[in-house]
Amino acid sequence: MKDLLYREGFLHRFVHFSESVPEQIAIRHLDAEEETVTYRQLRIKAEEYNGALAALDVSPGDKVALVLPNGVAFIACYLALIGRGAIPVILNYKLTPFEMTSVVSIARPTLVVTTETLLEQHGETFQAAYGVRHALILDAGSERACALPAEATGLYALPRQTAALELPEGNPIVSMQFTYRGLGKPLAVCHRYLDLTQSSDGLHEHFHPQGVGSVHLVTLPLYAIFGLSVMMVFPFSVGATLLMTNTLLNRDLAEVLSEHQVTFACLVPDVIRYFNTRLAKRKGALLPLHPQLMIYSGGSHLPADEADKLGKLLGCNPVLQGYGLTESMPVIVQSSIADVHRGAMGLPISGVELRVVDAQGQDVVPGRIGELLIRGSMVIEGYSDAEDANARFFHDGWFHTGDLVWRDDDGHVFFYCQRLRISKIKAQMVDLTEIESIALKHPDVVRAKAYIVPDHKDVNVLHLCVESRASLTPNAIATLLARDLSGFKLPKTIEIVALKEESYAS
Repeated sequence: MKDLLYREGFLHRFVHFSESVPEQIAIRHLDAEEETVTYRQLRIKAEEYNGALAALDVSPGDKVALVLPNGVAFIACYLALIGRGAIPVILNYKLTPFEMTSVVSIARPTLVVTTETLLEQHGETFQAAYGVRHALILDAGSERACALPAEATGLYALPRQTAALELPEGNPIVSMQFTYRGLGKPLAVCHRYLDLTQSSDGLHEHFHPQGVGSVHLVTLPLYAIFGLSVMMVFPFSVGATLLMTNTLLNRDLAEVLSEHQVTFACLVPDVIRYFNTRLAKRKGALLPLHPQLMIYSGGSHLPADEADKLGKLLGCNPVLQGYGLTESMPVIVQSSIADVHRGAMGLPISGVELRVVDAQGQDVVPGRIGELLIRGSMVIEGYSDAEDANARFFHDGWFHTGDLVWRDDDGHVFFYCQRLRISKIKAQMVDLTEIESIALKHPDVVRAKAYIVPDHKDVNVLHLCVESRASLTPNAIATLLARDLSGFKLPKTIEIVALKEESYAS
């Protein structure tokens, strides 16, 4: 059993801020005509959702799937679930029906909270066969022309009642999310209340102090542990304001940072590259930014040149990096208050231990490349119901990340490459074995091999080679893949190798 270093977690702190600074802005949503929600209003919203959950007989320990985009509703529902003692199963709302079925069949939530559009898209999955007894539809209106399915209820149809948020005791599970490890199937990861709080506090030790009045730009998806922990748990733990937008690529990054005096922003490498190109064409003087603005990169590796470039184009410090996994939450971070080690991911946060080992499991000296092993309270003890994966990746209390890294003499960690059959495309996890398994569904495909080749900008590009015993076109394989897989998992090139009959027979 892990030692509990904390007694109160982020929901305790959120409730405290809703009482001590109730009119402090909790969320400013740029996409909704700058909708603002105070800490008091957000707590009331969460209590209203908690009342709806009570009306649907959601009990402590029940698993409830959140299938929602970033926004006030997602956040309020998440807080309501924690305040009810339920287990949020946080799912990527952009999944294809095939991908959604693969995770729902593992999680088996009793309730799904979603929208009308997503219910229509995934109606065959949100069924009792996969454990789902009911769906709560947040955006269904009473004037809708067609009735909802019998197993779905619109929020409008429930009695308007509130239920107080119960503050968690101990260290219960507060999120179930999914990841891949090159095995061709999703793996369920559960995080706990106090561990999530400790992770955000550990990050804060490396940052310029944040608190009431700080503004955090939220662009990462909250359905991923990186977004959930850094972009929601962390700011709510210190009383900061979440500046939310799902349309950052359509905006001027410099104007957003300047107008709202953002103090903390976290971007993925592809977004940083995009704005480096746009800002290089920007005319006029540099805009005034917050003097302690911190911009961090995560989700995948960012080359040092790109980090330096964004800082110069904005007129602020270079972009710093961090490192984490779905299995661990953020555990390594570059400090904004100490000397910067160019290109480094940083040092482990408080409560995290790490090793860098060779193929024989022996620690390597600084400067030598080895696999990163980590342990700490924010690192999970194993995947849910996945004994084979646990036996492969967890040994003697250490999690084997599969990432190859090296350390300098000061202990800063630098990324080298990933040795597992997974990669990041547009900061999203891609399991190469999964892609191959879909290609092999075609009756004429004998073998399939997916692989990654970085382009001239160090951006990962996915390719697929298939061997076929019959005449086959790349378009046929592309159509098959697109039916089941999200767009970022689709290969840029597909090579067809025709096998001769005698070769195939042998």
